[in-house]
Amino acid sequence: MKFYEKFPALQQKAFLSKMLIENVFATMSLENQQVPMEKITEIVEKILTEKELEGTQFFSN
Repeated sequence: MKFYEKFPALQQKAFLSKMLIENVFATMSLENQQVPMEKITEIVEKILTEKELEGTQFFSN
């Protein structure tokens, strides 16, 4: 079984973005590095957009 067959939700941009944002926020909070959720959201969205423009295929069409 291939990775995306096992975890098809990871091909959905909204799901992947939400999961990344929540995990980064939680990890930084555990390390006592308070970063606003808005800033993390901005960074994650920017990185995902850059990867899409480079042609890195994260998401199914």
